[in-house]
Amino acid sequence: MEPIQKKSTVDLAVEKLTEYICSDSIAVGDKMPAELVLCKQLNISRTTIREAYRVLQSQGYLDIQPGRGAFVQSKEQNFIQEALDWISTHRVETSDYLFVRMALDPLAARLAAENAVSSDIDDLCAIHQDFVKSVRARDFVEMAELDARFHARIATIAHNDLLTAIVNLVNYYFEILRTKSFQFEEHADHAILPHERILEAIAAGDGKAAEKESVDHIRAAIQDLCPEALV
Repeated sequence: MEPIQKKSTVDLAVEKLTEYICSDSIAVGDKMPAELVLCKQLNISRTTIREAYRVLQSQGYLDIQPGRGAFVQSKEQNFIQEALDWISTHRVETSDYLFVRMALDPLAARLAAENAVSSDIDDLCAIHQDFVKSVRARDFVEMAELDARFHARIATIAHNDLLTAIVNLVNYYFEILRTKSFQFEEHADHAILPHERILEAIAAGDGKAAEKESVDHIRAAIQDLCPEALV
């Protein structure tokens, strides 16, 4: 069971306002009701309304025009902006995760190249092909799942139980980062060629090349997500 999470008044206001924006009660381009009206209807303060508006603006629902008010910009959430906001507020977790992978993934790739058999290569090829399809379809949830499967499969091919367990643990706790990252088209596109190069090196049984390609892959991910960490 998932733990019970307490929601702030702002979070609750965002939920209620999102329901209103997405309903038939208001159209794109319409101005939102006056703040005082919403305060009375929702029994919250103007400060809470304004904080909720900022959240909705960052998500792409509202266009806040100084001196004029808030207008409905879209009835669909802007996932790109949400992802950008999440990544920007989780810089420490993001860089920590990627630097841990910098240690784990090259080791797994080198060992996989030394131990892989034809059936292992076939599995990796199938996962990679599905990943490419998900990128073309812009299904970022599927991309994240397949990316995790690709790297997890490399770890199992390495035949090191401790390494496999650690890689799976890292994958589990940072699933949300993958999903957020792949909402950016260039991040997803940037993963295709590195995966192919890692796969080719493993298939060739070239441990050093697999290790190098894996390092390059993670460095590119760091460059995409938190370039300041490379300084």
